[in-house]
Amino acid sequence: MSAAVLLIDPHFPHNVGNALRACALLGAGTLYWTGNRVPPPDRWPEGARLPREERMKCYRNTQLRHIGGSSLAHIDDLEAGSVPVCVEITDGAEDLRDFVHPDRALYVFGPEDGDVPKGVRHACHRFVRIPAADPHERTPYNLAFSVGAVLYDRLYKVTRPTFELEHAGGAA
Repeated sequence: MSAAVLLIDPHFPHNVGNALRACALLGAGTLYWTGNRVPPPDRWPEGARLPREERMKCYRNTQLRHIGGSSLAHIDDLEAGSVPVCVEITDGAEDLRDFVHPDRALYVFGPEDGDVPKGVRHACHRFVRIPAADPHERTPYNLAFSVGAVLYDRLYKVTRPTFELEHAGGAA
């Protein structure tokens, strides 16, 4: 089981940093992001950095990759063998509570101030939405929260059956 995350043109460096923290803690091996609003770390102004995340020990387990403004028509090429999953409030998206995560997934998140571009949506094989308390609510969640919610759901669903099997034998 492996996961990666793709952020489409995130607005602020702290959004990338908070998504990185979620990836590192919840088991995503790579965090990609596109666009020019958050340039690659080697082009940041002197002294600029992600907020604390680059100093986390677990950060070393997650690769950080800026892919610039390159075409995303072939997002399958980012993580060979992964299923691109678009996380977006859209008709026909599966509810996260019922979603069965692919063994290998590339989760695609749109920018805080927009949607996942049409060409990228067409490249995605599955769509998932994070539920709200009000089922008619269509207000998008914060980007970092969304990444954390999806990765936590994945980790929970992947590890829960193992945990239940290990502890089922002790009950009499």
